[in-house]
Amino acid sequence: MLALVDGDILLYESAFAGQDKETGEIHSFDYVREIFDEKLATICRAVEADSSHIYLTGDNNFRLTIAKTKPYKGTRHEEKPWHYENLRAYLSALPNVTITDGYEADDAMCIEQCKRLEAKDTIICSRDKDLRMCPGFHYGWEHGNQPEFFPEWVDRIGNIELAEKFSEVTQKTTKKIKGTGLKFFYSQLITGDTVDNIPGLPKAGPVVAFDNLNGCNTDGDMYKCVSQLYQGKLGDNWEEYLSEQAQLLWMVQELDENNNPVHWRPPVDNPSNARPSNTI
Repeated sequence: MLALVDGDILLYESAFAGQDKETGEIHSFDYVREIFDEKLATICRAVEADSSHIYLTGDNNFRLTIAKTKPYKGTRHEEKPWHYENLRAYLSALPNVTITDGYEADDAMCIEQCKRLEAKDTIICSRDKDLRMCPGFHYGWEHGNQPEFFPEWVDRIGNIELAEKFSEVTQKTTKKIKGTGLKFFYSQLITGDTVDNIPGLPKAGPVVAFDNLNGCNTDGDMYKCVSQLYQGKLGDNWEEYLSEQAQLLWMVQELDENNNPVHWRPPVDNPSNARPSNTI
């Protein structure tokens, strides 16, 4: 089994672990590097992988130019940890590391897994919930309040559930969608993604997404459901706005003959079995 590892998340976690929150002490780079190597080894043991490949996001993310309604990831202003650049330079020199150009590490992991889907010999290792729309095996390690996501096979259609989330800040419990596959992708078209500053359908949240999508069983049914909601809310401009949201949320699953991302488009010819194709 080959572990496809989300290096973006693991890099941040390891670099932040080199800073003492209480005293402000900065540990040595060797300390941080050992933390990264140990975390990677722990992940590989958890998924019984005999090898790993690490993915880092590089330059020229296509989503930055697609986002018109709101800047993509425009609310993220977190300061990088002290050893971030040092650790990234260390990782960049390793033979089992890919740095993307034009798309994100998430996309690259999904592309690789989809290429080898029939062999079932890869597992995406990431704490990013968005990646779970990609078919194949998935694993997420425990970190802070985020529990471990045990190795699980995700099929193309997937599933969704309506869960409760308690906020330490507001001391209130709210609803959220947890899910996988296409159902999770279409649910995000309704709810949006506040972490990445993607608005989704105005004034529609997890309950609307669950009530409308839970009974759908095909790509075509889900698209029809979501498009009707968009048209009802937005009128004549619904298609352009839906396309923007979809391109931002979709995890790329393949590259074209020029190695450019193949973007999502609505299922038309064969709704139940439609595959994404390039619209940009």
